[in-house]
Amino acid sequence: MIQIPQNMTEVKVKIAELEELGHKSDEKQVVFEAIQDNAQSLLDEQLEGHYYSCKLNDDTITIFDVIQKPIGDIKSQGASFDADFRQDANKMLIYLNTEIHRVINQR
Repeated sequence: MIQIPQNMTEVKVKIAELEELGHKSDEKQVVFEAIQDNAQSLLDEQLEGHYYSCKLNDDTITIFDVIQKPIGDIKSQGASFDADFRQDANKMLIYLNTEIHRVINQR
């Protein structure tokens, strides 16, 4: 079972897996969760643990510190992270990794 989809092919597989388990799924919601979960995974990897959190809101991902204080925002390259993921998920993930690094190193 795919835990965090990395591209649209994996999104489609995840939807099929969820439906096979009897869960109704929506492509837009699965893409949203994939973007947010990938961002959190990259953040955890860079900090070597789950210390900060992030929240996706259309074209912005906000990173929060341990006391839930916002420390920085990452804007999508296009109209939204959803559009970026659908157009080129790998490029979006590379961009996210770079921008997360920038935000956590500015502290």
